[in-house]
Amino acid sequence: MKAWDEFDVYLFDIDGTLLNCRDAVHYFAFCDALTTLAGRPVNLDGVVTHGNTDVGILRDALRLADVPESVWRPALPATRDAMSAFVEARMHGFDIEATPGIGRVLDHLKARGAVLGVATGNLERIGRAKLRKAGVLHRFDFGGYSDEFEYRRDVFGAALQTARRLAGKAAAVCVVGDTPEDVRAAKACGLPVIAVATGIFPHADLLAEAPDWCLRSFLDVLPES
Repeated sequence: MKAWDEFDVYLFDIDGTLLNCRDAVHYFAFCDALTTLAGRPVNLDGVVTHGNTDVGILRDALRLADVPESVWRPALPATRDAMSAFVEARMHGFDIEATPGIGRVLDHLKARGAVLGVATGNLERIGRAKLRKAGVLHRFDFGGYSDEFEYRRDVFGAALQTARRLAGKAAAVCVVGDTPEDVRAAKACGLPVIAVATGIFPHADLLAEAPDWCLRSFLDVLPES
């Protein structure tokens, strides 16, 4: 196995990995979209959001609300656009902070010649807005988002294809994420994975998924200055 920093390409999750959001802008975008689709107030109560995708969250919430798939699925393109516009109009309400040490880690990987991408459950416009607010968007060469995918493994699979188009078919690709689902999705794609306990899941929960590396923080691997 390569050292953690010797891969050709890195696919980073966003929420909980690259940054943490302390606001509810994205949450209220879901509530607004769900209420429009259902024709009555609907929220995310009972829905697993961490490690899910935006499209998957919509699907799961609407199923819990007994909204027929024949009603909501044809409306998905308009719903994605509406959610993205909702967030972009309220970016002034973002309370977002990059995770400790992530800027130095990204710079270190870039200096070693790595290609950096995101592979996230966020819709593209929402994910890019968050990355911009956290001050890290400019560090990434490409993004893999959930606009066309309901499952994280499919987001990772599509991002992997992009990574190998950019870096070559033989490129060694690694996933970096903060949830058990990130670890499972990476393994489903045959990719090594660095799990980091910078989100809501404790180190022990991530370690139980047997990632290739399991960090408490990016500070664990920062090279000495």
